[in-house]
Amino acid sequence: MTRTHDGDAASHSERDAENDSHTDTQPGTESHTEQHGSDTSERPETTAETDQADGALTAAEEAGEAGEERPADSGSEPCEDSSEATDSADAADTADAVDAADPVDSDSEEPADSTGTDDAVEIDDPADAADDAEAPGRSRSDASSGERPAGSRRHRRSVGQMIIRGVGILTSIALAGAVGGLTWWGNAAPTAPTPQLEALSLAEPGASTTYVCPHAPTNTLRGTDVGAMESTTTLIPASGAEAIQSATYAGQAVPTDATTSLSTAEGGILSLVPADGQVANAVGSVTTLTQSGDLRGLTAAPCAQPAAMSWIVGGSIAAGSSAELRLTNPGTTPATAKVTLYGSIGLLSLPSNGEVTIPAGGSSSLTLETKGSQDPRIAVSIEADGGSVVPTLVTESLDGETPAGTDVITPGAAPATDLVVPGVEIVEPASQGEVPDATTGADSSDSPAVRIVNPGQAPATVSVTMLTKDGARPLAGAQSVTVDAGSVFDISLAGVPAGTYGVQVTSSAPVGAAVRMVRSAAEYPERSQALIHDQAWAQAALPGAADSGLLAVPRLSSLTSAVTVANSGNDATVTLSSLDGSWSQDVAVAKGSAVAVEVPAEVAAVRLSTGGQEGSSGASRTPSGLAAATIVTAQAGGNMAGTLISTIPAQPDAAVQAQRRILLG
Repeated sequence: MTRTHDGDAASHSERDAENDSHTDTQPGTESHTEQHGSDTSERPETTAETDQADGALTAAEEAGEAGEERPADSGSEPCEDSSEATDSADAADTADAVDAADPVDSDSEEPADSTGTDDAVEIDDPADAADDAEAPGRSRSDASSGERPAGSRRHRRSVGQMIIRGVGILTSIALAGAVGGLTWWGNAAPTAPTPQLEALSLAEPGASTTYVCPHAPTNTLRGTDVGAMESTTTLIPASGAEAIQSATYAGQAVPTDATTSLSTAEGGILSLVPADGQVANAVGSVTTLTQSGDLRGLTAAPCAQPAAMSWIVGGSIAAGSSAELRLTNPGTTPATAKVTLYGSIGLLSLPSNGEVTIPAGGSSSLTLETKGSQDPRIAVSIEADGGSVVPTLVTESLDGETPAGTDVITPGAAPATDLVVPGVEIVEPASQGEVPDATTGADSSDSPAVRIVNPGQAPATVSVTMLTKDGARPLAGAQSVTVDAGSVFDISLAGVPAGTYGVQVTSSAPVGAAVRMVRSAAEYPERSQALIHDQAWAQAALPGAADSGLLAVPRLSSLTSAVTVANSGNDATVTLSSLDGSWSQDVAVAKGSAVAVEVPAEVAAVRLSTGGQEGSSGASRTPSGLAAATIVTAQAGGNMAGTLISTIPAQPDAAVQAQRRILLG
């Protein structure tokens, strides 16, 4: 649809006059004259795009000037009677858009001796800039009278665009500078390190070191024949008397320069206050020996430092078994722990959705067996909120009326794709519940096995390798085993020859791992068809504990302790030394092997360190694939005679732990 108005005709006449004026004053506007004087089809092909752009530019300029010169009563349509400021702004925007889109700028269209010179003068001369900033009325008057050529108007717009673009560039530079400043502030280090920054690579000065020693089993099974229990808590300072200012255990002061031995296993918090800004270390262990009764068994567990996240693999909540999770909070404020229980076919429910509140400096317990849940395979994770806690899992088992062992389990390594379980000792099948008794046909309810927990959301493919004194040997039937998401699975160790081992678990996804060892004896009671036995759970080694760590070696007369080291990495040498420095031995551990180390009888704890793994502070910072543990055994007598077993894993050096907590990466 085409509409013709008188006002439009008048405007066209004015535009034609204006074009004639432009043609007389500016040599570069010949194409504009051709646009109004002849048909567009008659123009040469080579200049079509340039002429179109120039025509649009001239039209935009003329629209603005015509609107300025048109009086209010010119008789134009209501749509053209809008504000003159709006018309002028629209025309200017159109011209700017054309200038920006046209690759041939005004300084290339016009002669270099006029436009180029004018540009230089206009940019450098403040007076010209002031002229450009004068009132619009004067500028329009000059344009309409022909005193300022079109090239100047075009140049004025170019200067404005340059100013706008310059502001944009300066803004971008400022933003980039701000981002760069933030990046430098967050990542760059001073060229000359100050003493404060150097101190960040060291252990936190003046901080006390806290350990939690576990409690002995407490007859959660409600057994009628508990038996007599022999308990011992041993505390050995590892930093020397000069490095420890004071030490307390269970609220009582203990020596800083001598071993403390207590004939109880009631649990407690060991706190060491260092001297001279050092980090205090100690080795602590709790052992219990019960040779008869429903709680027959041996438990040995280390005193451990608190953590915000812990994993324990092992135990059972099947009929006749109890699993009690104990949580100790050594901090000065209450903490809340979220407990997640994994079973054979997935997650298991817990009271209060597994949330437990632990008072400051106190303990809380949670019985894992619940109504309707009787799973023989479990694993548990503990996540603390508001502090750090030390969990222990106390297990007690009965096979009908037959004692089936006890254990106190401390946390092991978090789920990973490569784990090593040290301190695994395999004996003859008849001595570890693999086969029924040849005479009576009685059997054991437990046998040696590798337990795997897959906490992920997808199945994991797991392979098990036995680390022997002669090198690594894949476990037959345990290659590419699928463990379902959120479930716990046992892989039997039946058929493995007797010896001392490390067990390596590799997986396609992070998993947790542990090994159950069993020591069985005769049928008890008679005609029960059940073999009495004890069991121990060896956890996957904590990272770096054998590179720079401490290991308890209980030396009670009724106990036998054997130190073992396994290596899943490259050939390595680990140094074992007594805490007082009176004994030291370098032990070469080949790749994929496990060895037993002879430790003098008078040495109750050893320090572990590896060459080539030390950082600037002297503490090992890179796990080497080494893992260490002490296998503790005892002999029960009487009508329940047989071997009892437990394990103590190595614990990371407190200085390394403190360093990792404050080191800035």
